[in-house]
Amino acid sequence: MNTLAEVIDTVTRRHAKRTAVVDRETAVSYAELGAAIRGRAAALSRRGIRRGDRVAILLPNGLDFVTSFCAVVTAGGVAVPLNAQYQQMELRYFLRESGASLLMTAREFAPLCHQVLSGGGFPCQLCFVEELPLGANASATSWEEWRVAGDPGAPVMYQFSSGSTGQPKRIARTHANLLFELNSLRRALTLTAEDRVLGVAPFSHVNGLMRSMLASLSSGATLYPLATFERHAVPEVIEAHRVSVFIGVPFMFSMLARTNFRRRPDLSSLRLCVSASAPMPRAMNQLFHRQFGMYVRQLYGSTETGTISVNLGADLEGTLESVGTPIPGVSVEVFTGEGRTARPDELGEVAVQSPAAIRGYGVSDQADGEVFRDGYFFTGDLGRKDQDGRLYLVGRKKCFINRGGYKVNPREIEVLLEAHPKVGEAVVVGRPTPYGDEQVAAVIVLAAPCTAEELVEFCRGKIADFKIPSVVEFRDSLPKTPTGKVQRGMLTPA
Repeated sequence: MNTLAEVIDTVTRRHAKRTAVVDRETAVSYAELGAAIRGRAAALSRRGIRRGDRVAILLPNGLDFVTSFCAVVTAGGVAVPLNAQYQQMELRYFLRESGASLLMTAREFAPLCHQVLSGGGFPCQLCFVEELPLGANASATSWEEWRVAGDPGAPVMYQFSSGSTGQPKRIARTHANLLFELNSLRRALTLTAEDRVLGVAPFSHVNGLMRSMLASLSSGATLYPLATFERHAVPEVIEAHRVSVFIGVPFMFSMLARTNFRRRPDLSSLRLCVSASAPMPRAMNQLFHRQFGMYVRQLYGSTETGTISVNLGADLEGTLESVGTPIPGVSVEVFTGEGRTARPDELGEVAVQSPAAIRGYGVSDQADGEVFRDGYFFTGDLGRKDQDGRLYLVGRKKCFINRGGYKVNPREIEVLLEAHPKVGEAVVVGRPTPYGDEQVAAVIVLAAPCTAEELVEFCRGKIADFKIPSVVEFRDSLPKTPTGKVQRGMLTPA
C-alpha cells in the first residue's frame, strides 16, 4: 500500500465487522465507515474536487471529522484540518495560505464561515457536512470508482507550524511521510485491532490526528472521539467502554489528577497513557500515579517531523522526565553550539532525521537553511541524552507559548492588542501554571485609561479563546535593552 487512501480502503474491508468509531450514542462498523467515506468522496468529486485540490476541514472531534478527512483523501484531495476554535483572522489566513478551494464544516459554524468567506477575497466554496449524510449514495459507490492514481510522494495533508518566529509556515506532508509514521507508531505502541483508543486531543493537531485518530483506524482499533475535554466525562468514557489507550496533553492528565471525584474512577483498562505536545512535570505525573495507579509516558514530536520518540522503558518511575528513545526508523542527535555531537548529558539543540519529516517549508532557501541542514531538522528545542540514549528536553530556543497543548505565537496577540486605540505597547509572554502548560500573559503600557476586561473583550471573536490573555498587567514602561529590544525574560518568572 503506497497511499493513505489505500490504507483506509484496506482497513475498512479487512476489519469490516469490527466497530470503527463510537461517537456518543452512534457506533459504526468499519464496513459502514468505509461506505460513508466512499459516499462523501463521491459527493466531493461531484463538487469538482480533483487530485491535489485542497479541502479545509473545520469540525470538532467526532465521526463527521473522521469521515470527512478520509473522504478528502479518498477523493485525491489534500486535507487541511483547522482548529474548531479558530476565529475570523485565523481562518482567513489559513484558508488563503493553504489555497483551499472548499471548506467542509457544520452548520453551527455557518455565521462565522460566511463572514470569513465574504471578506476573504479568495475563491473558496462552503460545504456543510449535514448536506453530505453519512449514508448518501454509499451503497452505490466503490473504491474502484473513486480510486485516484496515487503518488506516495504527493502531499496528502497541509498543517501549519506554530509560527513562533513569524507567521505560521505551511507544512505539506506526503502519503509516504504519514504511512511511515503510522507504521512506526503502531510498532512502538503495539497498537492492535483489540485496542480501544480515546480521541480527545484535537484531530486538527498532529497529536490527535496522527497518534489517536489515524493510528486507531490504521490498526483496526475502535476510536472514541470526544469533541472537548471535560474532566468528568473523560473518565466516564474510559470506564464505560474499557478504553485501553489514552494519548493526550499534560493539561488533560493534570486536570484529572487534581479533580476531586466523588468516586475515584476506575481507569484500570488503560494499558497506555501517553502525553505529548509539552513536557509533563514530574510532580504532576506522580500525583496522577497516586490517583489512578499508573504513570503517564511522555512522547516527543513536531508537526514537521511527526512522532520522534516515546518513553516506553521499563524503568518509567526513574525516567519520568524523559521523552524516551526514537521510534523505529527515526534518528535523533543533540548538537552543541559549535556544531559537534553532544556527549552524554551535555546540552545542545535536538535534531531529527526521519522518513516522516518534511524536507523544507518551500518558503525560501534562507528559511529552510536555518532548520533543515545536513539531512536533519533542527527543532529549536534544547535537550540532552543520558548514557542509555534516552532524550530529555530542557528548554526551547523558540518563544512560543504552550497553552493546554496548543502552541501560541505571542507576536500575533501583540499585534492585535496594539491595534486597540488605548494601548501604547504590548508584550505577551508565557507563565507556567501548576498544570504543566503556560498562561498567556499580556504586559501593557497604556496610551489612555483602559481596563483588563476591555482588552480581553477586544480580543474575543478575533482569535481563538485559548490565545486570549488570561493575565493582563499594566506597567508604566517595559524593560528594554539599550538598543530598544524588549527583555522578555524580565517579564516571566525565573
